[in-house]
Amino acid sequence: MATPVRPNPIGLSAVQLRNRMIVSARRIIVEHWLRVDRCPVCGCGWPCPPTVYAYDYLTSVGQGSWTPPGHVLGRR
Repeated sequence: MATPVRPNPIGLSAVQLRNRMIVSARRIIVEHWLRVDRCPVCGCGWPCPPTVYAYDYLTSVGQGSWTPPGHVLGRR
């Protein structure tokens, strides 16, 4: 008996899901980006746990050195 193919839980292909997870990890990094010496969202010291997990994921897909562009963070 053939095993049925499991549908993706949210109807996305593997590539689409990976791309969405990359965008989500980058968004987490931007939102939790260091302002002075503490995370503005969770108040932890740098690096905060959500940022560590986001960078761990980006590293696993070959984008671990990504940093938000200066214009995104309000820098000139």
